[in-house]
Amino acid sequence: MSKSECDIVKDLLPLYVDDVCSEASGRMIREHLAVCGDCKDEWEHLRSGFAVSPETADSSRSEIEVIKGISALWNRSMAKAFAKGVAITALSAAILVLAYIGLFRWNVTTVSADTIKITDVSKLADGRIAFHVRLTDGYELHEVRFDSDGNGNFYLTPYRPIVKEKPIMEGGLANRYYVLDDFLQHVYREKHGGSGEITALYFGTREDNVLIWKKGMDVPAASEAVEALLREAR
Repeated sequence: MSKSECDIVKDLLPLYVDDVCSEASGRMIREHLAVCGDCKDEWEHLRSGFAVSPETADSSRSEIEVIKGISALWNRSMAKAFAKGVAITALSAAILVLAYIGLFRWNVTTVSADTIKITDVSKLADGRIAFHVRLTDGYELHEVRFDSDGNGNFYLTPYRPIVKEKPIMEGGLANRYYVLDDFLQHVYREKHGGSGEITALYFGTREDNVLIWKKGMDVPAASEAVEALLREAR
């Protein structure tokens, strides 16, 4: 065999092994390999390099399965970690919201009677009892609840959140006129039934309060300014 022919065949052998050469080239290579031992050895060498033994194939498949298993475990771990992170974040947010509501929005504390100032108790022309309430500590009042007993005592009880706030503007529940009217009498009768009535009115709790009015108390007539103010407020 000439060296040039062997060189050509050796250049084409990789294509021949991959079965991508032309039919004519393949036929020429097969004819050459039949008579050239060196080129045939080269061909065998190339074939052995591309061939995969059953043991190697099994080992590769095992490694692939192991890798797939590790990947699946990793994905499950990541999914669990993500779900746990979402749950922790949601729980933290819920705790913060509840803490905010509990501290700033939930009216759970009452106001001490020491800070309650009652003035200008008077009787309106229609018989209602009017009075002015001001809380002297300078903080906002968020809610006034009703409480009463069966002996005619009625309590207007002020409530605030744990964290107190300064008022945004003058007035509000912490600095205004209140009225003992038919509505409060109705609230009392709805709770205690019968023809009972409010005979004593307090601002505060049952244990800590300021007396506003008691039946039989001498109450002056309301001024024209108070009459006008409460007439507009009705």
